Amino acid sequence: MTALAPRRPVAAVITDGPEAVTVVRCAARTAAEQNRPLLLLVPMLRSAFTTDSVIAARIHQQALREAEAVAARTRPALDAAGTPARVQVVWHRSCSLRRARQGRAIALAHAAGRAGAAVVVTPADIPLPTVRHGAEVVLVAGGAASLITVRRPARSRGLAEL
Repeated sequence: MTALAPRRPVAAVITDGPEAVTVVRCAARTAAEQNRPLLLLVPMLRSAFTTDSVIAARIHQQALREAEAVAARTRPALDAAGTPARVQVVWHRSCSLRRARQGRAIALAHAAGRAGAAVVVTPADIPLPTVRHGAEVVLVAGGAASLITVRRPARSRGLAEL
């Protein structure tokens, strides 16, 4: 990697739950160890579609304020680690009860892929599916002592490549 190439961030998936601080601590430690920037991904349920740009801008600003409020609960952990972080809203759609978590997880995986995340730290109740960008996924369950590192397999090869 050259000196001018951007560093791939460490993405932390945070929700309005008790595990958010543990996830941020783990992500901040990983970002500091690997000298990478930290990106906080906050999932938000997308409201009804509108063609009015003023209403859409207002909805986006309100969602950004809510995401900042969720991230503000983790600021003491970020300040203790000395790691600056950027907050990004990740929109997902409402769907049936059986697929609600799956839709959110897919949206988060795609957002991490678009950001070019090298490592994604997520609560254990939001496991991310395998995506093509091949980031290392760290699942945080309960306390800081129960971290599960999942290395995604390489892209499968077709018959022509064998």
